[in-house]
Amino acid sequence: MQIIPFKESAAWRAQITLSNVIFLLYFRWNAMNQYWVMNINSRNGEPILLGVKIVSNFNLTEQFSAITGMPEGEIVCQNIINEWGDISRFDMGETTELIYYEAGEIESLVEVNA
Repeated sequence: MQIIPFKESAAWRAQITLSNVIFLLYFRWNAMNQYWVMNINSRNGEPILLGVKIVSNFNLTEQFSAITGMPEGEIVCQNIINEWGDISRFDMGETTELIYYEAGEIESLVEVNA
């Protein structure tokens, strides 16, 4: 499990290593519709996955796992204070976190909690 650090500016990018592969993650606040958007690019800036709406308590990448170049694991937006609802502009890193789970890690956690 790896927490993806979130910055406060309305648009930013980060170079991050996920499962020993470098990716460029881009984040943008959609002010009109009030939500965060995530893009995943290769280390060379080539688009892999674009325009994913960040939703609390949801696996953001599971449905896209067959796309070539995707991280092996899964990126989940998790509310860390056990609440549901929309994510506001400054919630990321405060009440919600982006968490990267290595391949098979979520399944292991589900088995332990079953």
